[in-house]
Amino acid sequence: MNAYTKNYDLGELAQKHKQAATSLWLVREKYLSLLTDLIMGRKPIESLQIERDELLSCLHSVYDGAPSTTYKAYQCAQRALKQSEDMTLSDAEIDVFLPPDLRRSSRTISNRAA
Repeated sequence: MNAYTKNYDLGELAQKHKQAATSLWLVREKYLSLLTDLIMGRKPIESLQIERDELLSCLHSVYDGAPSTTYKAYQCAQRALKQSEDMTLSDAEIDVFLPPDLRRSSRTISNRAA
């Protein structure tokens, strides 16, 4: 254990993981905004494509600078997300944050009416 902690600064490693997570959260939020703009149809497609390409580049930078993880840690995270549904929201919970026209429940109702 001592040899492991001498070779790795666990505090620094944890900080790098935290920075990567924060950066990924921001990219995710920007993608959601991009999807909102796309659905609303108020921006030209060319401008949305430019934003998409910039986000892809930003995402690559985040992954490139992020520390790697172990397979065991990946499995634990995967289990937490899939089975325990940690850090996930239901459609109803997401709808609360969206304008009425973008809510999944209102689209379902309007699709049924059509």
